[in-house]
Amino acid sequence: MFGLFKRKPRLLEPSEPIELKTSIEIDRSAEEIYALLDFGDARNQLRARGNEVRRISDDPVEYRLWYDRMPDHNFLFTVTEAIPGKSYAYAGQIVPPVGRRISSHEAYAIEELSEKSCRLTFVNTITHVAGLTEAELADEVGKSSLAAANSLTKLKIQAEKGVEAVDEFEREMGQR
Repeated sequence: MFGLFKRKPRLLEPSEPIELKTSIEIDRSAEEIYALLDFGDARNQLRARGNEVRRISDDPVEYRLWYDRMPDHNFLFTVTEAIPGKSYAYAGQIVPPVGRRISSHEAYAIEELSEKSCRLTFVNTITHVAGLTEAELADEVGKSSLAAANSLTKLKIQAEKGVEAVDEFEREMGQR
């Protein structure tokens, strides 16, 4: 009886993708940061940390990532922009999906501040499943915001201090 008067969660209509944007300054050149982002470069941040990245298509340029932490998932990336030292962007999909995310488009803009430093701006445009409640969408945005900040922090640590420092950071954060 008491449940009769409870307010039912309002389902959101299918909406525009959510856009998250964050920046970080890194004490490395724009070219060095670009190499960490480029899936085709042997210095790519994920490759350097022991993950396998393989090119699976040339037109469009697509990569598959075998992520050591999620071996039962396929991470598929279609490169949408690649301007060395300036920008790198790709559409991403995880199969099977994780959480309520359908897909994302991740764009990185690199602004040279000096010969040895740059600002990296990350814009993540995320599409979620339809019919989320406001609370569910807020939860997804919170998780995605934290993941974006964490990802940029790891990239900065790797660029400035190396892979071992990222491993230490992950242990301290309980991610390893």
